[in-house]
Order: sequence, then structure tokens, then C-alpha cells
Amino acid sequence: MFGVRLLLRAAWRGAFVAASFYLIAKVMAGRGGTSPLPLEQAFAQASFERLGEVAVHGALAAMLLICLLRPIPAGPCRAISGGLVMGAAAVVVFHQSTLFVLHQTAGLVPVRGFLFAPMHVLAEMPILAGMPSLYALMLLGGALGGLLALLLRLALVLPDLLVGWLVGALGFTWLQRWFITVPGFDAEWWQWVVINGGWGWGAVFLMRPLALRGGEDLHREFEEPQHAMEGAGRK
Repeated sequence: MFGVRLLLRAAWRGAFVAASFYLIAKVMAGRGGTSPLPLEQAFAQASFERLGEVAVHGALAAMLLICLLRPIPAGPCRAISGGLVMGAAAVVVFHQSTLFVLHQTAGLVPVRGFLFAPMHVLAEMPILAGMPSLYALMLLGGALGGLLALLLRLALVLPDLLVGWLVGALGFTWLQRWFITVPGFDAEWWQWVVINGGWGWGAVFLMRPLALRGGEDLHREFEEPQHAMEGAGRK
């Protein structure tokens, strides 16, 4: 019964998030996905049929994610979940913000960040057709963030910020170059290495307060006296 409730709750949240993102993309569809439209015009262009499809896909994706994470032990599962969220958030907070600053202040990149233009490479995939570039990058950032958080939890000796920068500079750049080509971005490869490395550093920085590397056990002795007694006995 608990599993059914968990799936239903995940489905509702997934549908709500997906539908909200769809409406936001419609509002930001002005000038090729670079500026907002008036709300009346944006909602007039929205398709309720497509909105329903997006909500269903969001619900199914959320339930699938729950089913995949359910068998994983609590610690690694928590790391992956936190990494997914913070990896996607780092795309907005660090990756796209850096692009925006570099474009607006120095003109180093041809197009500013936060593009809502559809991804052309996803046009042949019915589920992902019409997905804005920003959302595609957030999905990629979330997936890499989950793997990065799990890696850092399993290998505690690794310096987290440095590893995050390397994963972003190498992994994110390679995946972005071959699988998610953002329209309009023709910057030099070294600029993408710096920008994507900033994403990796920022993702790990956002993960630190969540203690995804096992820090949730640091103060367990204060909450569970038995744990402290067992530790003293081993000493």
C-alpha cells in the first residue's frame, strides 16, 4: 500500500512539474525562445492536448525514476536523488548564468543563455519533440549530477570540487558536443570547457549542504545513544 501511495505521489508531482515547464516554455517562446510573450498570447498558442501529453509523460517519468531508485540502498539512493536535482539546478544557476554574463558583458559567446528554442536533434523523438534547449541541458545536467554524486560518495578520497570541475569540463562538454547541440552556440571548444567545468564545480558546491557523501551519519550518536555505545565498544 505504501508503494502505491509513493508512486501516486510521484506521478502527481511529475505531472505538475512537466505541465508547469510546458507553460513556462510557451511564455518564453518569443523571438525564437529568447524573450517572454504576453500571457494571453502564450496561453492562446498552448495546446491542451499537448499539455496533457506532457503531464502524462512527466508522471510516467517520475514513477519510473522511483521504481529505479527503490532497490538502491538508502545512502547511494539519497546521493543520486540529490545529484539529479542539484545537477539540473546548476545548469540554471552556474552554466546558463555564465553564458548570459559572457554574452552580455564581453560578447565572448554569440548567443546568451536561457534559450527556449526547440532542440532540432530531438525532433524525431515523439516524447522529446519540441523540448527547449534549456530543458534538454537540465536533463543532461541532472543525469550527470546523479552519477557525479554517486561517484563522490563511493570514493571519499577524491576532492569533490576538482572532480566536479573535471566531470563538467570533460564529460558534460563531450556529451553536449555530440548529443545536445544547442542552436546558436558556436563558441570555441575551450570556452565550453571553462563554462561546463563551472557547471560541474557549481553542481558539487550545491551538493555540499546536502551531505550526500555520507555526512548524514556524523551526528547519529546524538540521536541514537546505542550507536554511540557501539562506537565506544569498538574503540
